[in-house]
Amino acid sequence: MTGTRDQTIDIFRGIAILMVVLFHFTARLPETALNITDGAPWPVFFGWVGVYFFFIISGYCIFMTLERSSSVGQFLARRFSRIYPTFVAAVVLLFLFGLVFDVPSVPEANFHEVPPGPIDVVLNLLFLGELGEWIDGAFWSIAVEVKFYVLVALLAGMIPDRARFGRVFGGMALVMGLVWLGSTLLTGIGSGSVTPQSLLKFLTIAPYLSFFAIGILGWQFEQGQSGTGWLLGANLALSTFIVAVEAYAFEVHGGWIIASACAGVYLALALLFVQFVRGRQLPYVPALSWSLAQIGLLSFAWYLIHENIGMSMLATFDLYLPAQVALWLVIASTFIMAIVFSAAFEWRFRKPVERVAVAVLDRLAALAARLSGPRSKPAA
Repeated sequence: MTGTRDQTIDIFRGIAILMVVLFHFTARLPETALNITDGAPWPVFFGWVGVYFFFIISGYCIFMTLERSSSVGQFLARRFSRIYPTFVAAVVLLFLFGLVFDVPSVPEANFHEVPPGPIDVVLNLLFLGELGEWIDGAFWSIAVEVKFYVLVALLAGMIPDRARFGRVFGGMALVMGLVWLGSTLLTGIGSGSVTPQSLLKFLTIAPYLSFFAIGILGWQFEQGQSGTGWLLGANLALSTFIVAVEAYAFEVHGGWIIASACAGVYLALALLFVQFVRGRQLPYVPALSWSLAQIGLLSFAWYLIHENIGMSMLATFDLYLPAQVALWLVIASTFIMAIVFSAAFEWRFRKPVERVAVAVLDRLAALAARLSGPRSKPAA
């Protein structure tokens, strides 16, 4: 692929966010919930796997950040400053939006079942929305990302050898993913709200570790580190099966046909990433690839704000416009909002927050060193 490596990653992000947005606006809710009577857009039922493709990209980029950080503290400061200021702004903005405008409530689709309150805002800001209500349903994956950052920091502190780190993480992802799969298949897919597999999701992000592992191992494979190829392949196979199981639980009417289609789309994306880390040339169409890269640069901001605002707009526009027109109008409108939102929060506060976070972590490290240092012996 021509162009810079960073541009290729942004192209991947652009593909992922477009899939997620199209899924939310075409297949996430029943047509009646969006006031569509005829001419409904084709449902992009597989678009949700774009989130899992994001996890692969995240594993690659986060491990690259760890490699380039002088300490675990600097790594955490960089990740915190990258997401938290924008996330806080999105939580507050969407909570206020929900107070003023009508966001569709569709309990049968587990969407916006109960309007969130002030306590939910606090839980969201602590990435604990599962204990209450997420202000926006898309925020669940941000909490998964944060847990991944913490896990990487803990492992990096215990395993300074980065090559060994990747092998340990890849092996742990296989074990935890298989445990989650076993629990899911034994207790029944989608049986109950609190199950062993739901606890594994919340406490250990068990089913998502293989996706992050593919990114980490992909980075190491690209750097020529031995012993990563078989782990990469094993996690690729496991993650594909996890997508199929998740899709079966989610797509209750399509069964294994829809589940297999979703798994196939995911596998195609994951193999595209594998081709990338193997150094293979990928198709590059100048205008299209450039556009996808620009969309990818705004993927985080667009992901944070598009769902609730977009669903509210669709439910209104579909009353007066053909569904196809309403769809593309909402896509364009939320993307423009993302441009403004990104400029106002994502890039403006990143560096200042990083400096503050580094200073705080340095002080905490110095304090810990003083507290754990050797004490002077009493005089004889």
